[in-house]
Amino acid sequence: MNRWFWRAIIAAALIVVAVWLYSVFFPSPERAIRARLTQLAKSASFGGNESPIAAMANSQRVAEFFMEEVEIRLDLPGRVTATLSGREELREKTMALRSIGGGLQMELLDINVTVAPDKKSAEANLTFKGRIAGEKDLIVQELKMLLNKIEGDWRIKRVETVKTLSLRAWPGNSLSSSGGEGWGEEAVSNTFHTRALTFCQFAGTLQVFHRTEI
Repeated sequence: MNRWFWRAIIAAALIVVAVWLYSVFFPSPERAIRARLTQLAKSASFGGNESPIAAMANSQRVAEFFMEEVEIRLDLPGRVTATLSGREELREKTMALRSIGGGLQMELLDINVTVAPDKKSAEANLTFKGRIAGEKDLIVQELKMLLNKIEGDWRIKRVETVKTLSLRAWPGNSLSSSGGEGWGEEAVSNTFHTRALTFCQFAGTLQVFHRTEI
């Protein structure tokens, strides 16, 4: 009886180990993308004592997380508004930033991934949190990223800041196998317009009522 019991325990343990090894060597697309973005945050962070050679090498490492034709649109209120096109321009801007000194520590948090049916493209919604050396305030910004799987690695094709209560949106076909054509503004639905109009009418009625009471 004891012999069969221990055999069952050993078999169960082997199954658990096998499942764990499979998840490590063959992670799901969602897990692989989260790991990839976590690595990007670590590579993009830097201190103020980085040498020029190290800055060049690390900038190249950061650029390798992106596709050749990457598009980046950033709008950080009160800080910077920038548009970058191409991995080479990204590498140059990253190296220039690291050469200024000071330092930047960043994290990519709350990463939610939606993978396309073809398993070759995905959209990631996440929160960027960064701190510039010498500043007390944190930089917190929501981002949307579009990624494509290239030769076994997930690379970022597009990045865009998300504005609260903004009408900007990713197109419905952004997860197509071609990599998400149609980047830009999405038409606002009739339902949204109807609700917005109703809300404005309601607000106007309240203002008139308030004035009458006075």
